[in-house]
Amino acid sequence: MTEETEDNRTIGDTFPCECCGAVLKYKPGTTFLHCEYCGADTPIQTKVVVNINELDYMQHIRHVEELNTRNTNIIKCRKCGAESTFDENVKSMECPYCGTPLIEADAHYERLFKPSYLLPFQISGKEIDACLHKWLRKLWFAPGNLKQQARCSEKMQGVYIPCWTYDAQTETQYTGQRGVTYTTSVGTGKNRRTVIRTAWSYRDGNISLFFDDVMVPASKLIASGTVAKIEDWDTENLVEMDNRFLSGFITEKYIINLTQGFEIAQGKMATQIDSAIRRDIGGDKQRILSKNTRYDNIKFKLILLPVYMSSYLYGKKVYHFFVNGRTGEVTGDRPYSTLKIVFTILLGLLLIGGIIYYNR
Repeated sequence: MTEETEDNRTIGDTFPCECCGAVLKYKPGTTFLHCEYCGADTPIQTKVVVNINELDYMQHIRHVEELNTRNTNIIKCRKCGAESTFDENVKSMECPYCGTPLIEADAHYERLFKPSYLLPFQISGKEIDACLHKWLRKLWFAPGNLKQQARCSEKMQGVYIPCWTYDAQTETQYTGQRGVTYTTSVGTGKNRRTVIRTAWSYRDGNISLFFDDVMVPASKLIASGTVAKIEDWDTENLVEMDNRFLSGFITEKYIINLTQGFEIAQGKMATQIDSAIRRDIGGDKQRILSKNTRYDNIKFKLILLPVYMSSYLYGKKVYHFFVNGRTGEVTGDRPYSTLKIVFTILLGLLLIGGIIYYNR
């Protein structure tokens, strides 16, 4: 462990048990560190978050090396490239993404942004098994022995996933067209018919929107769509960053940096801005001809979110699944049973054939 003070410890530091000297690990769903050897518990004095402290975006991109950064011990997987922190006392562990053994010699230090807040792990053990089995029961056309293959809560890695959040006040000037539909008759005689047409008129205006906590996962190893499926995060329960909550878990290094994250956040904001413009234009149809958005008072923070992840081999293919460490929500890759699909199709064809035969 480094000789830094408790409040200035780097991610990856260890916390020894005062009773036996063994390394303490955070016990999910509690506010204490637990010793797996002598059973002693050490309380974590959590700091109640009254007001979330957002950081100034423009100030930090100008002075990225000086503000809110620290040296962090990183280990990189030789196979998939995942980069994570690890406890200094751990001499061997597996990559949470591909299961490849990680080698201590591949570790290095980098200067990274310090996370400001985190959501501690809430569930573990049998609770994970229950959530996983509930998910498996909902899978259509899953192989019959999938439950046995995926029964691996003891192999699951608890990983804190980095995530940026952004606030911004936006002002958007736009030009567009408002379309009002109407019906009219065209043609003569037998060719006379009613058609729907649109009358277009020019519109311009200004849209003012405030965005709060636009969330951008900073991991490229977990697809953003996958994160979205388990992102029912109770961010109202964020706690101030405390490395003791990380003890016993892996913390992924952010791959998407601060400015890249804001570009992604702008894309999310743009969708809502377009919707607001269309509402402002009104009418039955809208066309957005041009828009120019100014972003003011941009704030951000880096938070850590708890995810359990594991992989299993089925039919010579590796499948991954992920569990929200707070709610137990599960998502992931899954195999399909060709036999079940073919049987279902044949059964459907037989039923259709029987219905046709008896209705002759």
